[in-house]
Amino acid sequence: MRQVQGLNRVPSVENYDLFNKIYQKSKLARTQQSSQDLLCEGDQYRIQQSQQMLVEYLKDLNEMIEDVVRLVDQLHSLNELEVNNLFQHLKKQLRNLKQVIQAIMDLMLGKGKSPFQAQKPSHVNIVMVNTIRTYLVDVYIPNLLETAKYALDNFEGYKETFLKDIKIASTQLIMINLIFGASVDIDKNSLFSLDKNHKDWKELYLICERKSLGDIERINQSFDNFANTILIGHAIMGKSSKFKNEILKKLQLAINSVYYQIFDAKKEAFTNMSQMKAQNAIEVMNMIETPAIKKIMAMAYPKIKVNCKIYIDPVVTPISIQWVNQQLKIGQLNRITTQQMKLINEELHLDPNAKSILHKFDPQKLRIRILCNSSIDDTSSSWFSNSQQHVLHDTILIHIHGGGFIAHSSSSHQSYTREWAIRLGIPIFSIDYSLAPKYPYPQGLDDVWQAYNWILIYCYKHFDIQPKRIILAGDSAGGNLACALTGLAIKMGQKVPDGLFMAYPALDLRFNFTPSYLHALTDKIISHTILGICVESYASNPLTQLSSDPFINPMMLSDEILAKFPPTRLMCGTKDPLHDNTWAFASRLLKVKKNVQFTIYEQICHGFLCYKTIKGMQEIQMCIDDAVSYIQELINLSKS
Repeated sequence: MRQVQGLNRVPSVENYDLFNKIYQKSKLARTQQSSQDLLCEGDQYRIQQSQQMLVEYLKDLNEMIEDVVRLVDQLHSLNELEVNNLFQHLKKQLRNLKQVIQAIMDLMLGKGKSPFQAQKPSHVNIVMVNTIRTYLVDVYIPNLLETAKYALDNFEGYKETFLKDIKIASTQLIMINLIFGASVDIDKNSLFSLDKNHKDWKELYLICERKSLGDIERINQSFDNFANTILIGHAIMGKSSKFKNEILKKLQLAINSVYYQIFDAKKEAFTNMSQMKAQNAIEVMNMIETPAIKKIMAMAYPKIKVNCKIYIDPVVTPISIQWVNQQLKIGQLNRITTQQMKLINEELHLDPNAKSILHKFDPQKLRIRILCNSSIDDTSSSWFSNSQQHVLHDTILIHIHGGGFIAHSSSSHQSYTREWAIRLGIPIFSIDYSLAPKYPYPQGLDDVWQAYNWILIYCYKHFDIQPKRIILAGDSAGGNLACALTGLAIKMGQKVPDGLFMAYPALDLRFNFTPSYLHALTDKIISHTILGICVESYASNPLTQLSSDPFINPMMLSDEILAKFPPTRLMCGTKDPLHDNTWAFASRLLKVKKNVQFTIYEQICHGFLCYKTIKGMQEIQMCIDDAVSYIQELINLSKS
């Protein structure tokens, strides 16, 4: 049986407090490094010059914000109630931004008490502060000024679109205010604060392969066509979510589905994304899990001989939040321990009839999908072809799907997992773990932990599979769980996976600012609001210690645990908000001398392995090919 459900409350950004909650949960993780004060005279002079320049830049930025405020005041005078309410909120966020900027300038000039952890100018992370300042000066404020100026001249004809623009700009500004303040205290020795000629970067360049999928203009157009389908889904769900009555809601869904096939859905979609509640996000992200969409998607999947689902009971003592916090309290959570795992439900797993109920649907049990292009010898089940010769499989892949911890399943990721199974010639176990916010952390981690142990201990009793070699793979949230599972196996003394493959993994949920997070402000796949909803949903248990738990933030795994990691391969796109996670984790593995390589795809966004669908991006085949090559390489390494 599953553990008791987690909290049923559903977070939202309706009151603009979502990011504050996440920020407060994670801010304890931002600490100053004493080495920041250990500077030679030349460095001191260079940094002093940089500090003075930053103050001048921030003054200029404040003047630009004043220009925006003056324009907003002119528009405010139009006496439109709905418009004025929006302007009040925008002005509030602009005032907050000015306060953040003023506080940074005061700190740099040694005035007053600092509201940051940094207490003197030499502690300020100038690189990170200037990154956000540059984005504001070059992108955000010019766009806002252009929008406001156009509205002054064309208000009546532009009103509806303008209202949507202001809603989007306001929620973007909430995120900017939080990360701007947080950027002050980012460790100055962190990877993205270092000069690109630093030895850490030079070492990373040696293990990184950068690739383009083709002509950038063509790739961007192909992505826009694909993303437009997703945006239509956002627009449809955004309009329909206002109806509580299910009949009216379905009627509105049908009407909107036709409407947005004719008219542009982008603006409506971005407005909905900026004001999104968790339930809306879950509904939109799970549209591909509806029966009709699943049938359409399945038409593009390659045929495969074995595609079955099994349902299992827990195998070892569950990973609970109480256990996690107890381990934290005694300082053992991030250490390798000699604690023995305790087997549970042995009588169920050893029951002679266990095989007959393994395939029986049971929503209370953990579901695992098995894909294989040859017999795995369960001839007693109608799921399998019994015409194949028996083959003893000693190599398997365990796959953990993405979906922001709140959506998707093994089904929606078959666009690439089936191809993996066929081309690699091995069974793939794809785990359908429990989703947040109904089941918050650590339920998802415990589910993959139970599945991992079942495969190791009991799989051979039911199938012609005796896994001597195990490759673990995950994308996005699944990458988080795959990495955490690897760390947990090392900590608990269980067999360690022989290889780890992660695509665009979410390895740090603390919102510690790095430059790629700025992509989330305009991203069509993983916007800043969706990113916030996913993190808040997964970490919604009030006992979760987001700032110090390495199994919700695998980026925090200790060197002791990382030193035992298997060969690891990663891939990500340059336009992905999680892009920097890939570089940072590769850097951590390099520091403990592990075998790690990764590929970066130019101008590609988050979630690309799932783009190869009907009306999708066929160019993504290169990424799927590279993933197969990486996994095969990991298999070969495990044999050597």
